[in-house]
Amino acid sequence: MFKVGDKVACPPHGVGVIEKREVRRVKGKEVVYLRISIIGKNFSILIPETSATVSGVRHVICKEEVNQIMKLLSTSPRSTIQKWTVRHRTNIDRLRSGSAGELAVVVRNLTYRLRKKGLSYSEKKLLEEAFFRLAEEIALSLEKPLKEVVQEMKKALRKIK
Repeated sequence: MFKVGDKVACPPHGVGVIEKREVRRVKGKEVVYLRISIIGKNFSILIPETSATVSGVRHVICKEEVNQIMKLLSTSPRSTIQKWTVRHRTNIDRLRSGSAGELAVVVRNLTYRLRKKGLSYSEKKLLEEAFFRLAEEIALSLEKPLKEVVQEMKKALRKIK
């Protein structure tokens, strides 16, 4: 499923590129690992190849998905959860899902709420984390500089009414 050179998203670490496959001996058995170099951070991770998808590793989104996400970022949410504890738990679950679409929903909803009512400190941190995870994935997918993608996302978010 994954091969060397693939661009992948690795929740909760970020996005990266599969550098190589490594075989290691664990409890007497040979296990194949994927070494993933995390972009923008000075480290790489090892994930057993057989459990990569179970642990949330997936290919980065394609150009069509980026277009859908940008469209989503510019639309107003139909409804937002009012109770802070429920809203926060829902957003944490979306963030942990590792889905780019779910990250976009968190970014859009929290940006909307920030403009209407303001955010708590923890919600501001959550918005920042979701925003940059999504921006990194889009930048890697489109092979664009992160700064440019951040500006495009901010432009899309300004359209929310």
